[in-house]
Amino acid sequence: MSNPNETMQTLLDQVSSGRLSRRNFLTLAGAAGLATGLSVTAVQQAFAAGDNQAVNRAKLAGAYDYIVVGAGASGSVVAGELSRTGASVLVVESGGPDSSPTISNPSIWFYNLGSPMNWNLPIAPVPQLNNRQFNMALGRVLGGGSSINALVWSRGLARDYDGWEKAGAKGWAFKDVLPMFKAQEDWEGGANEWRGAGGPVHIRKPGNPHPTAPAFIEAARQMGFPIHEDANGPMRAGAGYINMNIAADGTRVSAARAFLRPNLDRSNLTLLLNANVTRVVVDGDRASGVELVAADGSASTIRAHREVIVATGTINTAKLLMLSGIGDAQQLRTLGIKPVANLRGVGRNLQDHVIVSGVVYQYKGKMPDRPVDSNAVDAEVYLSSGVDSHDTDINLVLEQLPLATPEAAARFGAPPKEGFTIAPALVQPTSRGQVRLASANWRDAPIIEANHLGTDRDIAAIVRAVEAARELGSKSAFDGVRQEEVVPGAAATSKQDVLEFVRTAAASFGHPVGTAKMGKGADAVVDSQLRVHGIRGLRVADASVMPAVPSGPTNAPSFMIGGRAAEFIKSTRSV
Repeated sequence: MSNPNETMQTLLDQVSSGRLSRRNFLTLAGAAGLATGLSVTAVQQAFAAGDNQAVNRAKLAGAYDYIVVGAGASGSVVAGELSRTGASVLVVESGGPDSSPTISNPSIWFYNLGSPMNWNLPIAPVPQLNNRQFNMALGRVLGGGSSINALVWSRGLARDYDGWEKAGAKGWAFKDVLPMFKAQEDWEGGANEWRGAGGPVHIRKPGNPHPTAPAFIEAARQMGFPIHEDANGPMRAGAGYINMNIAADGTRVSAARAFLRPNLDRSNLTLLLNANVTRVVVDGDRASGVELVAADGSASTIRAHREVIVATGTINTAKLLMLSGIGDAQQLRTLGIKPVANLRGVGRNLQDHVIVSGVVYQYKGKMPDRPVDSNAVDAEVYLSSGVDSHDTDINLVLEQLPLATPEAAARFGAPPKEGFTIAPALVQPTSRGQVRLASANWRDAPIIEANHLGTDRDIAAIVRAVEAARELGSKSAFDGVRQEEVVPGAAATSKQDVLEFVRTAAASFGHPVGTAKMGKGADAVVDSQLRVHGIRGLRVADASVMPAVPSGPTNAPSFMIGGRAAEFIKSTRSV
């Protein structure tokens, strides 16, 4: 399957980042039959951006006003917005360009998860998941997770953000973050009390839902759940079609496309790909620049006149801060790292959603092909596990794919080729983990002790989520599309069977947060304007600052954090 609109956007991406010449662009566009449909303005902007980036990279400056580390969901927003001020901005991304066919086709996003565009960092095995080995999905490409993910646009619940403020993140209640969400989005339904229109992030519901999706919605209705017309308006307990950051023409709207690419023709913005920042340089109590290793292996130090903004994601931000001497001083000394700020919260408070892959059903007949602009995730329901007073701690996600872990398939049977999945998820875990350095060598992967399902409460909740998924799949609404439950299937009849299914099928949902917690107190790392405590000229702007994981995926909240970080920086010039 191919989408000519997406093909064109991919070519423009490559031109804008200076990775594709004018001649090659015109040749490829002509070969793809796209030459007659070109937007002259878009092509001219891309050519100007490509020329500009080639010049900027050829004569990399020794200092910039701002250095943004990471061009992912948050970093792309920060860099793009700061470039509009006229200040000089360097954005450094460890990954390469966002030109892979698996990025440009939203319907096969899942092929990105095991690719070189993913860090694929191993998670330390935990007993509650039978000591199984699996990795955490984290984007390592221009656009970060927003370039490789499933494009589900979910803000989380209003009470998630109200909880942040109660935990010490002043000015981060839902009423405070809603204006940024609205400013960034272009909702297909138009602006209203909850939604924005005209922003750079195009958002819509599935235009041609898979036959399993209306069955899912009706089954949720049969279970007594409210059905919502708009899952983000505001998001609350109940079922509905998901929001996707896929434009009306079927193209992926990543952070790089929405915020960075439109600004790459600015002479004051430089994008450096395939380069690794190995340390933030701190002079006294001030961040003064970064040490980086370029794609050719050469090392250099780049100064920052105003600020360094770290936006490398929950795992790598913790790693970079610790390599820079910011963290638990005693632990850093044991690795031979000189402490510059004793912040014991760095790397701690790690939280992640847990997903079970999955409750799989045999489809009646042959599964219909998914449209090229489908992300294979059309609908979901948020509900309470009932293990305590929390009203939305679990989530059931419809996936038009037969998904099961190898261990679950070995224990309960292989999923059918023509199948779909209802994946139960724990979205408000009480378990907490941590990220630690393996050594003082930046090349070594950090140690991720995620501690998934580390509390009895979390185990009870995810077991209930599996039971709810099986109940949903058994409803008469599915009779027209569901033949039978295959995994865990008839072999799982007791509570102990379900628990064993969880232990063999649960893994990371790829939504880690919290390792540079925002707020006050001994375990806080940044203040409410995202400034690192005790270090001037240094901010963190990514999911690591979240005091607690939101109920939905972390992509949309990361865009929002990037937007708010840019506002904070523009309103307060560091000295």
